Amino acid sequence: MATRDLEDYLRATLTRRTLLELGVATGAGASLAAFLAACGQSTATGGSLSGSVSIWSPDTRPDAVSSEKWLDDAFHKANAGVDVKSLVVPYGDDNVKLKAGNATGLVPDIIWAYGDFLYSYGTEGLTRPVEDIISAVGPQRFSKGALDGIHINGHYYSVPFVGFPFFIYYRKDIYAAKGLKPATTHDELLANIKACHNPPSIYGYVLTNQDIADTWNLKTAMWTHGAYYFDQGGNLALDRPETIEAWTWYKELGKYSPPGSMAQSDLQTRQLFVDGKVAHAFTTTSMSANFKADNIGKFGGEVYPIKSGAKGASLDFYGLEIPTKAKSPQNAAAFIKFLLDKSNFQEYLARTVVGWVPMLTDMYTDAYLNNPRIAPVKEFIDIGGKAAANSVVGTGYFGPVKGAAALTASNVEKQIGDRLVVQNQSPRQVLDWAIPVIKAAL
Repeated sequence: MATRDLEDYLRATLTRRTLLELGVATGAGASLAAFLAACGQSTATGGSLSGSVSIWSPDTRPDAVSSEKWLDDAFHKANAGVDVKSLVVPYGDDNVKLKAGNATGLVPDIIWAYGDFLYSYGTEGLTRPVEDIISAVGPQRFSKGALDGIHINGHYYSVPFVGFPFFIYYRKDIYAAKGLKPATTHDELLANIKACHNPPSIYGYVLTNQDIADTWNLKTAMWTHGAYYFDQGGNLALDRPETIEAWTWYKELGKYSPPGSMAQSDLQTRQLFVDGKVAHAFTTTSMSANFKADNIGKFGGEVYPIKSGAKGASLDFYGLEIPTKAKSPQNAAAFIKFLLDKSNFQEYLARTVVGWVPMLTDMYTDAYLNNPRIAPVKEFIDIGGKAAANSVVGTGYFGPVKGAAALTASNVEKQIGDRLVVQNQSPRQVLDWAIPVIKAAL
């Protein structure tokens, strides 16, 4: 067979599985992989793809958008027969758009999921199981806590890739001036908040509750007090003293938050913190990207206090999901595998939002941690890792439950926060309202 005919044959017929089998049988895997790379094909996909792959992602930050552009271009270059079509669909809109698209068939091939959507999209039938992709990537590579937090009914519906552990940022310079120390209890944290509170110059804390993607303060107030929506049997379990205690704490935080902050997004309230308008902010590792060389020394981080026997803060991450009605699920699977190839993922991590930490444990390499963009914020990456050790994914305090989808869809979490702080209702009033609303949703 002539050389050109051989190249054409290999391009047309070899899959990744075939390459691996040939490599085992003949010892030629490395040379075949090199050959395909030289032909402009991806060893992660076998170079046999055609058509297109469409993606919806929610983050509008420049680093997020530019890193997605790099990834799209890299995948297309490795798979010249596949066009990549990406669209930014902001938080909140993505949920509505996916449900509407599922009815009409107008859905992407890949959607970024977060929070309860990491599994609730699947239990609702909106996205398909992805155990085969996780198996191909290697289950041992993923954070165990991340996988445990999304495994339901024997399935995974998301492939985790980057995450953002939540913890409390504080003004290290104000702490030093006032002789304060990072808190280890809720009472100590409240005392620190009060000590820093000097409105309108600076507020002690900032709550945000704009939409369902911004309810992490409420969730974490609950988790760290041992309060939760559903018990281990999946039954509604809100009507307990721990819930009242947690919501009382959340309501107290609202007293030291700037006017109007509950209607702002997480990204907006981050700017308040960086601009010196608030002394404490609860958000993720990615806020460290907002710090600059001339002010980073002013900021510190601390793990959210936890009551004895309770769990820690929320853990959120992005998982890639393939809609049930996706037109090109094969291309979608290939795209996800391409991203999580170690060399590709290393490059992606170096380019994307600082503080988006990998959900694959083997990617915490020296190259990643000492990357010029990451090294200045290693302190916050480390705190995030500590915070994630006892964290909760979505509303699943004891793991995913079927009721999470209905709870999320009802938007009751945001309404709880608004009723407590904006409408100034008592925790008991809010609980009496929430229970029948959630029961009706379930």
